[in-house]
Amino acid sequence: MNVIQQTSIPQSTLPGCRRAESNHSVFLRRSALSVRPLAQLIGGVLLATLLGGCALLPAANTDRSTDGLPTPTPIPTAIVPTKPTYQVQRGEIVNELEFSGRISPVLEEDLFFRASGRVRSVFRKRNDMVTKGEVLAELEIDALERELEAAELELERARVRLQQAEQDNTYAIEVAQTNIEIAELKLQALRSEAAPDQTAIAVQEKEIELARLALEQLQAGVDPLLRSDVTRAELAVTKLHAEIAESQIIASFDGQLLSMSLTPGQAVDAYQPVASLADVEHLEVSADLISTQMEDLVEGMPAKIILVSRPGVTLDGAVRQLPYPYGSGGRGNTVEDMDKSTRISIAQSAQDEGFALGDLVRVNVELERKDNVLWVPPQALRIFDGRRFALLQDGDVQRRVDVKVGIETPDRVEIESGLEEGQVVVGQ
Repeated sequence: MNVIQQTSIPQSTLPGCRRAESNHSVFLRRSALSVRPLAQLIGGVLLATLLGGCALLPAANTDRSTDGLPTPTPIPTAIVPTKPTYQVQRGEIVNELEFSGRISPVLEEDLFFRASGRVRSVFRKRNDMVTKGEVLAELEIDALERELEAAELELERARVRLQQAEQDNTYAIEVAQTNIEIAELKLQALRSEAAPDQTAIAVQEKEIELARLALEQLQAGVDPLLRSDVTRAELAVTKLHAEIAESQIIASFDGQLLSMSLTPGQAVDAYQPVASLADVEHLEVSADLISTQMEDLVEGMPAKIILVSRPGVTLDGAVRQLPYPYGSGGRGNTVEDMDKSTRISIAQSAQDEGFALGDLVRVNVELERKDNVLWVPPQALRIFDGRRFALLQDGDVQRRVDVKVGIETPDRVEIESGLEEGQVVVGQ
């Protein structure tokens, strides 16, 4: 490869070079003098543009201490809550069960027809006082009443025939007895003759035997068919009376009608309750309790009954009946036995204390009572993983102590072991 080497030629050896250099220097000085005003103008425009752009920037970027900025909210210092402390005390603990109830009748019964049909008559209305055996309402029983009338007439005829037969039998017995006496007298006369006729005597003896047989037959009574006719007629009458009774509502005891939902012409079904009868002279408390409440109750427990409508009035009572399986109630066939409510008897009478059917009451039953025992409030104890313990404050030190509890009430818990009287416990 051919390498071309450049040879520097001194400017002094070239003709005309010094003059050319001189001309170029003059040109450059003149160009510089003409460009300087233009550069100054462009620089001024750029500076004005930059200053205008800075003026458009947000104030926050130019001045951090501007008065318009919001003042930062200082973070408050966390307050450590102080846990309450409780002192172990000695005293009385009473475990009570309190619930609501209403004044209800001791004896109450639903009334219904035992046959289906249409109502013919309603003789009583709601809140009426009725007596035992009184007909309160009945269905249309015109046909049954006609059949009953005919059956009663037939019974009367059967009784008359029987009575007449008994009278005739009585008369026939008396006649037979008289005939026997006469025959015996004749036999006696034949035997008393000077020359008794043995044949006549034998015949007379047979006559006496026949008379005695006739008497025995009469003494057996009247024709049994006559008695059967009377019995059959009586059964027919009894049956019709029962059918009519099934079409009637009859009061089974003295009391007040709490309800009566019947009108003439109304169609009703058999055994459908249409009325309610109650003995308002004997009242008690009825309450619907849940299973956890009934588990703590026993029939016979004393109770205090507070009348809501009369503050300050307290009645004495006792748990009379609990439903099955907690007590003796709720497992029979009668309305009372099938009642699932809890019944509380009242010692005082309604007339003396002024309470009435339907009044709202509060019942308080004392379940258990202990005197002179240690106790703390429920919030003083803690539970973790099935363990019951207390946080005992021992000077400046806190330590956990396992406790055994007894009676527990909403405001007191009995301490059987683990704590002593006067000790301080840190609450939750």
